[in-house]
This record gives sequence, C-alpha cells and structure tokens, in this order.
Amino acid sequence: MKSESKKVLICGGGTAGHIYPAIALIEYIKEHYPDYKILFIGTNKGMENKFIPKLSIDFIKIKASGLKSSKNFINKIMIYLKFFFNLLLGLFKSIKILACCKPDAILGMGGYVCAPLLLAAIITGKKYYIHEQNFIPGRLNKIFSKYAKNIFVSFKETESYFPEANGKVIYSGNPIRKIIKNFDKKAKNYKKWGLDKNKFTIVAFGGSLGAGKLNKIIIDLCNYFGDKKNMQIVLIAGKRFFNDILKIKDNLNPESGKLNFKILSYVEEMDEIYNIADLIISRAGANTIAELIETKVPAILIPFPYAIGNHQYYNAKFLAERGAAIIILDRDLNSKRLIDNIEGLVRNNMDNYKKFTGRKNILKNKNSEKIIIDNMIRS
Repeated sequence: MKSESKKVLICGGGTAGHIYPAIALIEYIKEHYPDYKILFIGTNKGMENKFIPKLSIDFIKIKASGLKSSKNFINKIMIYLKFFFNLLLGLFKSIKILACCKPDAILGMGGYVCAPLLLAAIITGKKYYIHEQNFIPGRLNKIFSKYAKNIFVSFKETESYFPEANGKVIYSGNPIRKIIKNFDKKAKNYKKWGLDKNKFTIVAFGGSLGAGKLNKIIIDLCNYFGDKKNMQIVLIAGKRFFNDILKIKDNLNPESGKLNFKILSYVEEMDEIYNIADLIISRAGANTIAELIETKVPAILIPFPYAIGNHQYYNAKFLAERGAAIIILDRDLNSKRLIDNIEGLVRNNMDNYKKFTGRKNILKNKNSEKIIIDNMIRS
C-alpha cells in the first residue's frame, strides 16, 4: 500500500477541539505511513493557522463561515448570506483541490470549514470519512453522515444519534496528541510556572478561547482562599480576556496576596500543566474530556451552556457518571458553589479527593489514531 502518490486529506478548523485531534492523526500518519502525503484544509482565521504550519505539511486555506445565532433579524439575514456566499467560494475551490490533488482518503474533523469540502467530495464522487468529537453530534456531521463511508465517534453512545448510518459508525475514541499521552514522562516542573511542589495545585481554564464568567469566579476564589498557605491557583485566562483579568487582579483584597496565584494568557505546554495539576476546573469540550481521561486529573466541569445540542453537558456527564468529575451547570455557577465543591474535596484530610484519585484506572482512551487512520488507508 505504500506509494508516493498516496494522499490523505484532513479538514478541520476553528477551535483546539477540532485541531488537536487532527494533529494527533497527522502524527500517527507520519510515524506509521511515512510515504503518504498529508494535506490539511482550514480557514485563515481559526486556530489551525497557529498549529498546522509547524507540522511541515501542505496547508490549504478556503473560504468558509458558520451559522451563528442572532436575535436581530437583519443580522440573521447577513449571517446566512455570508454563509452561502462563502460556501460557494469554498465549494469551487474545494472541487479544484480535489481534482488537482486526487486524495485517496478525505477526513472531516469538524468545524464549518468542512461543509464546502465534504459537499465537493459528494459532487465529485470522492469517498470521505467524518469524526465526531462530542457526545451529541454537531449539525454538520449529522448532515454529511448519510454519504460518509464511515463515521468515527469519541463516545460509544453517540452511535444512537446516527440512526440512518447503517453500520457505518465506528467507536474510535478521540485522538490524543503524543505530548499529552506522555504528559508524565518528564519531571514535574513547578519552578518553571512559579509554583510550589508542596502545595495543592488548582488549574482553571475555559478552553482554547477562554471563558469570561469562569475567569471572574476564579478571582473570587482567590479572595476567599487568600490566606491558604497550602494551596495555589493557576488561571489560564485566554488571550482575549487576559488584560481585563490582570486589571481585576489588581483589586484583590490585601489578604489575597498570601495565596500563590498565577494568571497566564495561553499555554501550549499543557502536558506540563496536567503533570502538576491536582485539580482541573474547566469547560467540557470534547478535547478536554479526552485529555482528562488520559491524564486522570480530577476535575470540576462547567459545561458551556450555548454549545449546539448542549453537547458539553453530555461530555461532562460521561465523566461524572464514572466518578471522574463534578458538574456545575453554568446557570448555577457562582463563587460560593465552586468554593463549596472545592472544600468538599479537600476537607477531612482530603477524603473525597482521594476517592476521585482512587478511580484512576476506570477510564482509558482507545488507540484512536490507529483505529481511524488504519481504517481509512486500508479500506
């Protein structure tokens, strides 16, 4: 099957939830199918522009935009017009790409950029595959699942959301980057992050883009736990919120100065963060869930309430039902609720926390990269 003419085309874009699994698959292809050429299609705005160029593969950008909800009628019309205009532009370019590159396999990893490419694949008669990261499938994957050769899903239960798939659904799990799989291979580097190895370390983040509400609640935590000498908090605020959170930090009460509190904009070395974290507080994107399963760090999850199909809640529920996480709904999130949950874990000589860590071996990720790529290349 090895041939220089063989090509795999992967498409995805937007957030890290679509890009990180794609990177894991690219890593697997490079290692196990070195003669295969890899092409990646994304937009010029998503996080793919930060990570894909570093991988030394062909990166092609096409026009695409999403259907965001809006209560304003005029805005809604403009959003739909932009969507269809970019869909046509992206479709024509995608048809040209498929005719020129002649990929042997096409994989859609999610994000609105997949719409024109998969539509082009249908028109030109090219076989394609899709991967659904979330427990509840997105609209795009449900639309294109009918013509997909196979649908890879991160959660076994997700198969029931593709009733017309006729045996095409494969439970693959969600691909994990090598750096996360090897998160604990290096020594814990507390000093690099200005932390103390002897303190209970809480790490909070709101996904790759940050979460404003969660950031402000973490500031409240710092006020409350300000005199705790055995605790430290790291907040990865997200670039768009970073400067505002720094200003809020300046208004913390004087007692909070006793708490070791670090605010970071964005962290690429998440393997190092997982390695030193005792507790994660975060949203519940599919990539975060997969990384928590891999690293087995206990978590308090606050699902993003406006995710399509409320899929973050079901992502979080998967972990919570298996005793690996606590869920706080966004509508119930306030500083008191979060403080109560943290104190519930650490009181009484950390009895409840120890119950969480005692369940470390209950969950395990599948060898997702192998399942997906081997299936695509050998079918």
